[in-house]
Amino acid sequence: MTIAVILLSVFALCVMAAALVDIVPAVRTWLSRIGIGSLAQDQAQSRMRAVALRWLRKMPAVPVSDQTRFTLPERLRGTYKNRTLQSWQQGALLLGVQQAGQTAAVQAAQQSILTPDGRWKQPVDRPDIALLAYALLCGAEDTQKVRPAMDAVYSFLKEQAGDGTVPYTPRAPALRFVDTVGMVCPFLSLYAQTYHVPQAAQIAVRQLEEYTRLGLHPATGLPAHAVRVPEGVPLGIYGWGRGCGWYALALSEMLRCSMDVLPAAQRFAKSILPLQQPDGAWSRQLYAETGVESTATAMLGHLMAVLYTQTHEEVYLTSARKAAQFLYTATRKNGEVDWAQGDTKGIGFYSARFTSAPAAQGFALLLTEELDA
Repeated sequence: MTIAVILLSVFALCVMAAALVDIVPAVRTWLSRIGIGSLAQDQAQSRMRAVALRWLRKMPAVPVSDQTRFTLPERLRGTYKNRTLQSWQQGALLLGVQQAGQTAAVQAAQQSILTPDGRWKQPVDRPDIALLAYALLCGAEDTQKVRPAMDAVYSFLKEQAGDGTVPYTPRAPALRFVDTVGMVCPFLSLYAQTYHVPQAAQIAVRQLEEYTRLGLHPATGLPAHAVRVPEGVPLGIYGWGRGCGWYALALSEMLRCSMDVLPAAQRFAKSILPLQQPDGAWSRQLYAETGVESTATAMLGHLMAVLYTQTHEEVYLTSARKAAQFLYTATRKNGEVDWAQGDTKGIGFYSARFTSAPAAQGFALLLTEELDA
């Protein structure tokens, strides 16, 4: 009888522990959303900036699982959150902090990422490091000092591209993701401009033109999630919100690097403008027009802001301001921008989790500070 009681007690304690592991984060999220969107604009912006600075110093672990119940097994296996540094998330944060004029934080980030002689502390083995490299190069006081790191990224991308374009991962050389367009084209364009390497700009143009030709829907003009290049087969859905954001980021940053992509950017803007919701947001799937997604909204709004600086057409400024206004309403009282879609599980498999995330914070800060400049 005593053994049975002990076993029952142990089982009850395990059940309680598993329940608490799920309940505590759920309650914390619920509490954090009380008063969401209630801050005045300047206060919201100030707290957004503070969160971005804190996360830039120490990147938070990003949940990769959509499970909200009985998550203890995943947590014990270490598969519930991604504690591996995601370079593109860090790059987005750095872009936002730079736009906010936080020079000391930018320099501290550079020192934490690069060695004193301007080389990477982490290996260059994935294309997503190009977005972090772009952010570092944008904020570099001495571009020659960071050149070894920039050269390493360019060499990696050039090797991966060969005579063509850069795959998302060396393990799948036939696939091109829209994510990669947004990650590598800005870096290659700025690298070419900064160090006078026209071959880098040529790769960027090929990357954009290939995806425009194979990956955009002929009727809507929205990108597919990925393309299998040899057959020209689009994969995943057309109009995934963050995918549209990646395509927009390639266009906006290439424009800022004086690349000749204005006609393409205006065509894409014409495709997405009618899909902006009345509250200023774009959806997690643009044509579904259900739900909101803050990362996509910030990235697409940023394109509109850049297009306004290029053309001075009010329609772009109006759209950018509407997007920024949504982001303020999506900002929690602690400064975290909410309603960012979680990590994609693969082509066609999209997260049902919506919460705060470093990339959403960085891109939101990039847009709001840009409009405030």
